[in-house]
Amino acid sequence: MDSSRSAQTAVIQFVLAEGEHASQIYHRMKEVYGEQCLARCTIFRWCQHYEAGRVNIKDNVTNSSTISAVDELIRQNRRSTTREIAVELSISKGTAHHIIHKNLGYGKVCAQWVPKHCQRIRRWRNGFLPDPAVSTLKPSTPFLRAETSVSMSIIYSCTVPHEL
Repeated sequence: MDSSRSAQTAVIQFVLAEGEHASQIYHRMKEVYGEQCLARCTIFRWCQHYEAGRVNIKDNVTNSSTISAVDELIRQNRRSTTREIAVELSISKGTAHHIIHKNLGYGKVCAQWVPKHCQRIRRWRNGFLPDPAVSTLKPSTPFLRAETSVSMSIIYSCTVPHEL
């Protein structure tokens, strides 16, 4: 028997459509799946989603328009916070955080969002970290001299060519 999360959420959707209550669904699933059963609170949460009209059994996937909207907000104001971005786009803070750090690859340096490439270059230039991604670069590399300003380990501006 398939005890995966997606299979169990499909079962929840089916049994809920039959008119069962969330607590009855939990007890029936506990009998069938045993230790592999979803947690009680998870079953109740899925029941709420389905009762509210959700039809997709897969977890929400962030679409490209949301990712580009987050990127645009960051480019307009690099000092914006995750909370401000989440409120502006009506998404959760967790989703905003995931988009910023995982999808876009940004990190905070001195209260500004900068590409993570810049953080590695800063650490490499200051001798803190031999990073394989930038180990072939030398401090005399033109874009390191011309486009980054490093003072007391703080990056003020950084643009990294697409070759990295």
